[in-house]
Amino acid sequence: MKRSEPWLALVIGNTRLHWGYFDQAGLLGSWHTPHLTEAIAASLQQAHFTAEGWESLIDWSGPYTETERAALPQAPLSPENIWVASAVPAQSNLWKQPHRMASIVTRSHIPLSGMYPTLGIDRAINLLGAGELVGYPVLVIDAGTAITLTAGVAKSVYGGAILPGLRLQTESLAQKTASLQALIPSFEVDPNAAPMLPTRWAKDTEGAIASGLIYSLTATLTDYILSWWQQFPAGQVVLTGGDAPQLHSYLIQQENSENKRTPEIVSRVQVNSDLMFYGMQVYCRERMLLA
Repeated sequence: MKRSEPWLALVIGNTRLHWGYFDQAGLLGSWHTPHLTEAIAASLQQAHFTAEGWESLIDWSGPYTETERAALPQAPLSPENIWVASAVPAQSNLWKQPHRMASIVTRSHIPLSGMYPTLGIDRAINLLGAGELVGYPVLVIDAGTAITLTAGVAKSVYGGAILPGLRLQTESLAQKTASLQALIPSFEVDPNAAPMLPTRWAKDTEGAIASGLIYSLTATLTDYILSWWQQFPAGQVVLTGGDAPQLHSYLIQQENSENKRTPEIVSRVQVNSDLMFYGMQVYCRERMLLA
């Protein structure tokens, strides 16, 4: 790929694919789809990843927002203009075939030190993006299928933690408690409205489940964030991932309703849903400079 050519970043998560479209000026926009099948990957390649090809798959991926539609590529792209970072081998294998040779992000080329062998590529890419945007030391909280906390100091992985995400906890409770299945609350939210923090002391089972899940999760995140600031008082914290806005809203409401027990959380925690793409931009820039 030439440095002047537009390119597409694909970050493969556990449940969704995250696409970012770039040109020389930087990130033009992003959108998200379900995991691909072989047939759909072939269809996108045949359409050269242009907007027309993406629009033809709307029945599979769901409708695009106006912002997403505006970001869809207009110029044709070849497979070598696709850069893939993956935590799901079955999906990344779609792009390693001889007729579809995308550029695959490799652990050894990520410009971070202290990476251990099982550290997820997605976590490393997020940390790389956070370091680029806000500097080090930085703690990245990725609120997706799993919630991962990844800390970095001076372009080195400091450490982290992993716990089940909000929906994963909900699904587990539904599967393991037959008598509660019909009472499990839905945490799907209206993207145009702030989610409501549940009542802490609920008077019905559905409310009790919502209280237990939300308040235990926000308490855990608060504990890790405050511990991070004890070690690095000037450390940055960035919240990213699909559930990031929702969790941030819960933290804001909790602070406002409970006498501001942790006032620093809301004022110092940033939310950036495109963090992974900034990490991909850093990675690609480094690789192209070395090419």
